[in-house]
Amino acid sequence: MKKKILSALTATLILGVVSPTFAAPIDDEVAELRARLAQLERRIAERDARIEYESERVDDLERGVNRHTNQTNWAEKFKVNGELRYRFWNMNRRDDVSQLQLRILPSVQINENFAVKTRFTASYNMNSDTESDWRANFAYLEGKFNRFQINAGKLPLFTEADGGMVADDFFSGVQAIVDVGDTAKLRGNVGHWDEKGDYLGAEVTVNPNENLDFGVGYHHFRRNKDNIVAGGVGYQLNDDWKLNAAVAYNNKANSHKTAYNLEANYHGANRKEVGSWGAYAAYRYVGSGVGIVPTYDTYGQTANKRGFEIGAGYTPFTDTLLKVSYFHGKSFDAGHPTDRTFFARASLFF
Repeated sequence: MKKKILSALTATLILGVVSPTFAAPIDDEVAELRARLAQLERRIAERDARIEYESERVDDLERGVNRHTNQTNWAEKFKVNGELRYRFWNMNRRDDVSQLQLRILPSVQINENFAVKTRFTASYNMNSDTESDWRANFAYLEGKFNRFQINAGKLPLFTEADGGMVADDFFSGVQAIVDVGDTAKLRGNVGHWDEKGDYLGAEVTVNPNENLDFGVGYHHFRRNKDNIVAGGVGYQLNDDWKLNAAVAYNNKANSHKTAYNLEANYHGANRKEVGSWGAYAAYRYVGSGVGIVPTYDTYGQTANKRGFEIGAGYTPFTDTLLKVSYFHGKSFDAGHPTDRTFFARASLFF
């Protein structure tokens, strides 16, 4: 439009020079055109300023949205869960233990594949102030890729195939987990275990249907040249009852080289379901050559005993759990044939 106006002005000026007779009317037209041109230029300038202002507003809004989105994303990526629990042991061969413990589990989801997971535990033994501590139990990098997962760092280790009869502890190293089809899972571990030296382990667990699960595992510890083979099976009889059995053997141990567990579970306490409860009865035989750090509460992370155990759990409120159990049996240690342990726990999860 500017070009058309300029062309018109140019033509008018030429006509004014060539034909003086029409000078006065042409001068009036030129003045009018100049006024219109100035008005048009002002409008264009106002429009450009308005567009620039709106563009800056959009940029500011986008930056604000991005900052809010980034803050929200990081808030969602960083999570802290935990458990505050009180535990009590009454044992016929040792003094009572009364312990208050706080577990904090921070985790950061770096992206869709990688996450960092940690756990810190503060323990206060109410029987003795000198037996309180604060420690980092584990810290590792977790990587997930479809059916493959790899973890590296200080890792939790629960021997899945035998339900934790062999170990429920930690080791430093690398763990690989592979989903084989829709029903099987393969785990491989390599690293170092403080009490046993260099460690190598592998497990296969299978869940062919909703009622049946079974598995087998192998664990080698270099320091004592231990070779532990373990396996277990579980069967859901109906909505109420499930039976579990596990067995393990160490062919390099000098003594106490076998372990087995027979257990019947009724229902189960779910900390998300108020009023849920469960009970169990078991017979356990765990030699110290096989049960490295058994998961059973009444064993106190030590093995070398056999006997019957009963227990029950109850959820009075959401994210709470109460549990009691009693073990009555025999110890393999010389001079202490009878072993009786009462255990109670109250947990609050957050």
